[in-house]
Amino acid sequence: MLETAITVRDNVDEAAIELVALGRWTRQVGVDLMAAVRRTLAQRPRAVLLDVSRVVGAEPTLAATIRLAEEQHAALRPPVPLMIVASEPQARRLRRSGAARRIPVHRTRAAALAELAGAPPLLQRARLHLQPSPLAAAEARNLIGDTCLAWNLGPLLHPARLIVSEFAANAIEHAGTPFTVTMTHRRADLLHLAVEDGHAQLPHLRRRLNDPDDPDAPLAFRGNGLRLVAKAATAWGSAQTATGKVVWATLSTGDPDRAQP
Repeated sequence: MLETAITVRDNVDEAAIELVALGRWTRQVGVDLMAAVRRTLAQRPRAVLLDVSRVVGAEPTLAATIRLAEEQHAALRPPVPLMIVASEPQARRLRRSGAARRIPVHRTRAAALAELAGAPPLLQRARLHLQPSPLAAAEARNLIGDTCLAWNLGPLLHPARLIVSEFAANAIEHAGTPFTVTMTHRRADLLHLAVEDGHAQLPHLRRRLNDPDDPDAPLAFRGNGLRLVAKAATAWGSAQTATGKVVWATLSTGDPDRAQP
């Protein structure tokens, strides 16, 4: 039996994110799955679908993991809908434990997506497909600026332009593939930004440029972009997709605190 793998599927058209676990359940898998749930919920998607139906040996401890996921989901304002896809033995355990009391449990992915079809729609969405050209970052910034004004999100215009500019520049330089900029109005005060490209390597924060232990610090004028993103965004992160990765950030006019994933 293969070790359990957790796959993230970003369903951009539905603004839903699917977490799919395959293989044999271990305690570490539960820890990794919860970390994936936290990162996913931070994106404020329309819904999160957690599929554990093909995991072997999860029944004894799955309920505890689902309860933790439910606590994370309920802590958001407004909460992000969370749906579970589970086998029949798993579903029975979840019902007996009470873990399925507030989270719908479905036997199939199709059933979960059918329920999602009845959920409230997103407010608005804009998307732009770009080639990795020198002008692409400017085109992405223009999309963000024009759309923020059209959606009456003026207070978020400048931080949104900064964030997407950094994401687009990284996609051009490091991925070198066509990329897609998606801008989604989740609710009245919440904006979600995402850039998806064809390179699987995830971005990471570099050491501060003023680090006295970094001998190259005086010359390292680049690489601070993600620190600016972390400062500007309410939350940000990244996840691998089937064809590369998606890097995302959320901005809120009603939340002055800035949090990193």
